[in-house]
Formats: sequence, structure tokens, C-alpha cells
Amino acid sequence: MAYFPTTTSSDALPTDVSTTRFSDLDLTFTKNPLTNDITSLKNDEAVKRSVKNIVLTNFGEKKFQPSFGGNTTAQLFENFGPFAAREISGAIKRCIRENEPRVNQLQVLVNSNLVDNNSLSVTIRFTIQNSPLPITVSLTLERSR
Repeated sequence: MAYFPTTTSSDALPTDVSTTRFSDLDLTFTKNPLTNDITSLKNDEAVKRSVKNIVLTNFGEKKFQPSFGGNTTAQLFENFGPFAAREISGAIKRCIRENEPRVNQLQVLVNSNLVDNNSLSVTIRFTIQNSPLPITVSLTLERSR
């Protein structure tokens, strides 16, 4: 995803400390009512959307980058067990580490809901650069036939 760091300093902060802000386009392409321009996502929301898009992208969906993405939905049709959960968790970690440089301290938890609705609940916890606050992204991966 897009990576646009901008460094600013604030009067409230010491002069040697700077904060990095991130921004991305909102892929829903909603129009800002005041500026009539496309809305943008800032900081935490930009990184959360980027992580979600990377994880939900299958191999071969992005032109000229056949190994981009987590390929998680393609793995949903395999027999599910403890090894499959570990494999999906590893695939998610790999794709985020390779494609999202803003993410630090990554943890991925995969829980199965096979009895109820044949889906997987994925919880991704991480911090972003220059921010100690943890961020959580929750996804539900379902088989589509």
C-alpha cells in the first residue's frame, strides 16, 4: 500500500522529538462534503486498512507481483487442524512483514469456528512506528463457494 511519511515537530514537544504521520486513500472513494475531494485515512486507520488489504489479497491478484498477499482465502479449502492454523498464522505474519514496513511487534491469533459457520477468526495485534499504543485488527475469513 502507499507509504507517505511526513515528519513534523510540535511546540509542545522537545525539539529533538518528531512524530511521523501516515496517510492513505480511502478505497471506498467516499466524497468529503466540505472539499468535494476523496477522503483520506490517517495514521492508525491507514495502517489498519493496509494490513487488512494485504492479508485478504490472494497470490496472483496484484499484477506483476505474483507472491504479494497472504493467500489466506485460498487456504480455507484445506482440511483444518492445528497445523493449518499455524500455517495460516505464519502466512499472515510473512505477508505483513514483507509488505508493510510501518508495523512492529506483530502477533497473529487464529481461532476456528468450524462447528458454527465454517469460518476462521483472525486477530492481528501490532504497533506502528513511533507509537507505543497497540492496534488490533479483527477479520473473519469465510469459505465462499
